[in-house]
Amino acid sequence: QLYKSLKGRRYLIVMDDVWNAEAWNDVRRCFPNDNNGSRVMVTSRILKVARFISPLNAPHVMRFLTVDESWKLLQEKLCGLDSRLCCDDEMGWI
Repeated sequence: QLYKSLKGRRYLIVMDDVWNAEAWNDVRRCFPNDNNGSRVMVTSRILKVARFISPLNAPHVMRFLTVDESWKLLQEKLCGLDSRLCCDDEMGWI
């Protein structure tokens, strides 16, 4: 049904955190290739899986955030750019 609903239409599908090649093989037939600019973007923590899915394109390898970067990102997502509105580094949550 997914194939039928996408056939002839332009789409962007994001598959996040694919753990093995079999998962990709199970779903790739669902995405028609009508040469209309449609794309499927896949993320994976496993380099071997990324290379299997797209052997002609080098994967974009990202590093993990540090503890400080993770904390800052969480504050920005929860409190906006001014993290002082809801967080205090010494006291914890306000």
